[in-house]
Amino acid sequence: MQEKWTYGLWGAALGAGACMIIGFWPGGWQTSGGSARQAEAAVSAALLPVCVDAILANPAAVAALKTKRTHDYDDVVRDHLTSVGNMATLDYVFRRACGKAIEARLAKAASK
Repeated sequence: MQEKWTYGLWGAALGAGACMIIGFWPGGWQTSGGSARQAEAAVSAALLPVCVDAILANPAAVAALKTKRTHDYDDVVRDHLTSVGNMATLDYVFRRACGKAIEARLAKAASK
């Protein structure tokens, strides 16, 4: 009787381990940190065109863009986001991506 319990417990432990490995690796399970990073990336991707449109619609921001170098566009984005309101909490990566998108849009408009 004792051997049955030993083998049963070992089987349950190995089965749980195999289930976790299969679930996290190809099964698509995620930790809460991974889900938070994925959600943050989706929000940033959705807000990026809105950021570019808002800055290019603001005449003061467009004037500031003309005085800055292209790799300093994130400073204009930061200043615009702080003037808008509660958007100042967006991180440097988002501001840099918005600056790059503005640079690309201005280059596209100049090439036409």
